[in-house]
Amino acid sequence: MSSALPLCQIAMSVLDQPGTYAWYQQLFGFLPAGGTNSFRGPIASSIQGIPKAASSCWWLVDQQSQFQIELFQFESPVVRPQAKDWRPCDIGYSMVSLWVKDFDACLTRLDRLGGKLESAVQGKSGQRRACFRDPEGVLLEIMEEDIRARSKRQRPNLSASVAVRSVTMSVEDIERSAQLMGDIFGMQELDSELIHSAEHESLWGLTGAQRLQRVFDAGDMFIEIVQYQQPLGKKLPDDYRISDQGLLNIAFGFRSWREFNRVHKRCKANGILGNSRALHLGAWSVVYVNDQQGFSFELLMVKPWYDSFMGFKAKPGWKQSDKLEPSLRL
Repeated sequence: MSSALPLCQIAMSVLDQPGTYAWYQQLFGFLPAGGTNSFRGPIASSIQGIPKAASSCWWLVDQQSQFQIELFQFESPVVRPQAKDWRPCDIGYSMVSLWVKDFDACLTRLDRLGGKLESAVQGKSGQRRACFRDPEGVLLEIMEEDIRARSKRQRPNLSASVAVRSVTMSVEDIERSAQLMGDIFGMQELDSELIHSAEHESLWGLTGAQRLQRVFDAGDMFIEIVQYQQPLGKKLPDDYRISDQGLLNIAFGFRSWREFNRVHKRCKANGILGNSRALHLGAWSVVYVNDQQGFSFELLMVKPWYDSFMGFKAKPGWKQSDKLEPSLRL
C-alpha cells in the first residue's frame, strides 16, 4: 500500500502575521501567494475543532509545486504564546528543515535580521547545517545540501531560493505514529537516518539526547517521527488548541476526490476521526483529522486549475489589502 502521499502544507499559528510573513520572504526567499480572511464562523470552527474560530491566513510558496507555508493569525480564540521553556523533545510538531540555495548568504541575512543560531554551524563544506528559531519561536534547520536532490518532483518556482525538505514530529509512541503513516496514510518508510543522526542533536541544543526515529516519504519532502527517551519531553497540555502559537498541523494533498475519500475512509476505520464531516466545495475538499496522540492532520483536495485561489501559486507583489476570492468563504 506504500506510496508517496505528498505533503502539501505546513501551518503555523502566529502572533505577528505581517512581521513573520515578511521575515520568511526576506530571509529565505519564499514567495507571497495570497491569503484569505474567510476562515471564520461556525463551519470554520467545525473543521478546525476550536470554538468561535476567526482567523486570517496568508500563504507562502517555495520552489515546489502544490506546497505552501500557511500563517494563521487567530482573532478567536486568542493565540496563547509558546511556553518559554519549550524544547524540541516536547510533544508536538517540533521542527521544519529547509534547503537554502546560498547557505552563507542566508546566515548573513539572519544576522542582519537579528536572529541567533541555537549552536555552531555543523558539517563540512557543501553539507553544512544550522538551527535557529523564527520570530514566533518555531525551530528551523537550514541545509546546504539538498537531501532530496536525487529524487525530486517538478519545481516550478525557481525564483524562490528555498525548498522545505522535512517536518519533524516529537511523539510519545513512535510505533503508533509509524503505523499511522504507513498503514493508514499509506506512506513508504525510508532509512531512519536519512535526515538526522545522533550528532545533529547538538544543532538544536540537545547534545547527547537519545531518541528513536522513523522517516517517511512525503512527495518531494519527508516526515520524520521521533520519540525522545532522554530527555523526556513535556506532553501537550490538556487545554491545548491548534490555535496556540507554533506549528499547528500539516496537510496531505490530493488531486482527486476519490483518492481523498479513500484515505479519509481508512482514517475513520482506524479511529483517526475528523473534527467534522469532510467539506466538499467542488474545486476543493477538506477535513481535519486527529490521531490518538493529539496531532492534527489536514486532508486537502484541490483541483489543479484552482491552485491560485488556494495559495499554491506565487503572487508577486501580493499585499493584505488585495481582494480575496469570495468562493473561499465558509
